[in-house]
Amino acid sequence: MTQSHYKHKQLQKYSIPKSLSKEGDYYISSKDLSKMVLIPEGNFIMGVENEDIFAKAHERPQRTVHLSSYLIDIFPITNEQYMRFINEGGYKERRYWSLEGWQWKIKSKSKKPLTWDRKEWNELTQPVAGVSWYEAEAYAKWADKQLPTEAQWEKAAGGTDNRRYPWGNDFPTSKVTNFNNNIGSTTIVGSYPEGISPFGCYDMSGNVNNWCRDWYWENFYSYCIENNINEDPILDDKLRNKITAELQLKADRGGGFATPQEHWEVLSCTDKVAWQPQERYPWNGFRTVKELKEKNN
Repeated sequence: MTQSHYKHKQLQKYSIPKSLSKEGDYYISSKDLSKMVLIPEGNFIMGVENEDIFAKAHERPQRTVHLSSYLIDIFPITNEQYMRFINEGGYKERRYWSLEGWQWKIKSKSKKPLTWDRKEWNELTQPVAGVSWYEAEAYAKWADKQLPTEAQWEKAAGGTDNRRYPWGNDFPTSKVTNFNNNIGSTTIVGSYPEGISPFGCYDMSGNVNNWCRDWYWENFYSYCIENNINEDPILDDKLRNKITAELQLKADRGGGFATPQEHWEVLSCTDKVAWQPQERYPWNGFRTVKELKEKNN
């Protein structure tokens, strides 16, 4: 069975929202015009083997995770798309924001991304950068989508063959990703086709970091194994309230343009960094997902 046929069979199980239109192998969101690709239901290996000398505590133990089908943006959200959110009342409409996010917005008086007043950051097709997790969350709700879970992001980045980087196992170079301040800022999305992921996603490594939905907890993988959480895992508010650890950081994947050569591991499919949800740096960007519901639900 070809991958295209497998994807088609997968989609027969799910209701495709009317807000999405088909265009070849992609789906286009009518709200923000993002191009999305299907990540089919199935298993993948998440994390890094314990024996790997480069493995960090938050990347292990390695385990098999089963994910339901979902769609993910093939590019990070761009300035042009984010401008659409602003123009449609994104910073004025309370309904797009969580309570904490709205309180942050009022206190910070934020009305636009951190980097928009600087010429080297504001090309329409550059990824939006310098946004907090709260802003990314509000955008996703406006667009009738969500931020990806860490598991969704990792599968979209690395596929199912347990590769270290979206492009394979070779170390990062300036041919496959924007990192190490080689450019000094972000680049137009999709500028590194040699760094594309197995599922056809661009800029999963470098350019801008990708905010994820999960709270960051170093021991989450161990907790999942101990509690048999192997389907669609997410460390959301509900689980955060259940566990005893005090979590204050949100997970962030993929690294960005400023990730230095000596920290190449941050650019991998399995590593991560974390920030408080109100923090905004020039490398903080995001992409979104659309989770699909089965037709009989």
